[in-house]
Amino acid sequence: MNKFNHISKFKNRNLAEFFYSFAKSSPNHEALNWEKGSLTYGQMLDYIEAFRTPLTGESNFVGILAAKSPIAYSAVQAILAEGKAYVPLNPIFPASRNRYVVQKAKIDTLIVGEECATALAEFLKEWTGPLRIITLDKPSAIRELVSLIPTGLVLVEAVLKFGMLPTPLVAPAENRSAYVLFTSGSTGVPKGVRITHDNVFSYLESVLAAYPIYPQDRVTQTFDLTFDVSVHDQFVTWASGATLVPFPDKALFAPLAYAAEKKVTVWFSVPALAAFLESARQVIPGALPQVRLSLFAGEKLTWKTCQIWKSIAPHSRLANLYGPTEATIVVIHFEIPEGFPEEHCHQGGIPIGRIFPTQRVVVLRENGTACEAGEVGGMWVSGDQVAPGYLEEPEKTAERFVEREGVIWYRTGDLVAMEPGGIIQYEGREDFQVKVMGYRIELGEIEHALMKSSGSAFAIADVAKIRNGQEEIYCVLPKMYLDQKKEIKTKLKNQLPSYMIPRHLYFTDDIPFNANGKMDRGVLKLRATAGLL
Repeated sequence: MNKFNHISKFKNRNLAEFFYSFAKSSPNHEALNWEKGSLTYGQMLDYIEAFRTPLTGESNFVGILAAKSPIAYSAVQAILAEGKAYVPLNPIFPASRNRYVVQKAKIDTLIVGEECATALAEFLKEWTGPLRIITLDKPSAIRELVSLIPTGLVLVEAVLKFGMLPTPLVAPAENRSAYVLFTSGSTGVPKGVRITHDNVFSYLESVLAAYPIYPQDRVTQTFDLTFDVSVHDQFVTWASGATLVPFPDKALFAPLAYAAEKKVTVWFSVPALAAFLESARQVIPGALPQVRLSLFAGEKLTWKTCQIWKSIAPHSRLANLYGPTEATIVVIHFEIPEGFPEEHCHQGGIPIGRIFPTQRVVVLRENGTACEAGEVGGMWVSGDQVAPGYLEEPEKTAERFVEREGVIWYRTGDLVAMEPGGIIQYEGREDFQVKVMGYRIELGEIEHALMKSSGSAFAIADVAKIRNGQEEIYCVLPKMYLDQKKEIKTKLKNQLPSYMIPRHLYFTDDIPFNANGKMDRGVLKLRATAGLL
């Protein structure tokens, strides 16, 4: 491991200790630079202390309903500093989902940003029961809203005072949660993944050893707080005395210009954002010469996307990161060397790499026996990054967090193959197979053939009932490849058996993305079924 590793010096095992340490040693260094301004470590500490004062609720879990702003990030640190756990709510999610999260986590206190007054209004329409709402300086829009709905609601003002003396941190109890993120469940009901302070400490020790961050760095935050990779951005930044640069949603449509304006040196996003640049005709060679480290995670990173990004950030290290929320952000990584050949990719995808030295991985057959090198099987991970389980879901926890020979393993649901040298190739999801005309098909194989035939950085393949009520394969490519439609179809016939050839091939630049910045396959399927592609 890289000798750069200072995490062990923090003894309190409270994640807020990082920020407080640099607020004391470097109060005038910039901690946050967002769309409307910036805050030093010392200034942001005042916001954090302002929110700590009213955090007196009985529940261990505190909700946050705020955009990527000083309020959101200060709330995270304040909640942790008080030994509690934060639960982010997304203002663009349906109010019914946010209400479910608040009820499931037994949240009695909600910190709300003024920009989320409309989302709060929708939330409160069908809310019953007590709830403390904390705001900064009682914004009028929220004050008027709460006054109209008096059923058990209490509005509390966090008073901002500059130059406040920091309050001692509250040491979290053993195995105490740091945050809970609600992920989509297979039954349609979100599951709350409970991550502890120790889980994140272990992660930081590994990821900062492999990819150090320095005080002069300016680190992107392209993710919403409900996406677990947002935890990486915040804590590698503030554990290193660097500057966090949140991207407002509108900046994600022209990310290179915003990154250049903010002098970003460390980039982290889903691959779809980089692939989007090609279809949007925004690839500018050498646009980000100052970026020294580029990380991608959350979905398949293709070899073509890497070539696009290398042209944009020619001086950058480039790495593919993999990890389920249940194993704390990232457990496997692969730094892409110069001249890495496309033939070393699987179905056009960059390997996800090797497990962190402090964690373990096995690849198993369905019968539970270990796979041979190169054999495809289900991936299981264990180690001190693995979460304790799902919040108030003992059956679901037992299903996914399984004891084998005295060790708890998380069954990821991902199919992989491990090469003899320990490099792991991602094959797909256990549930990403479809059946068409009696044939079992891996959609990833079709997507790879599409990218190879067209030269596109991404392609989407799925099935939908488009006509006659029959499941048919359809594919989506960027509109810039429309003039190659006939040629692409010919090439596909030379690569795939007839039953895998898509019946419908669509070209569009209107690719929907979900709240985490990933391509939204569900919306695409609805459009295909409705004839809107």
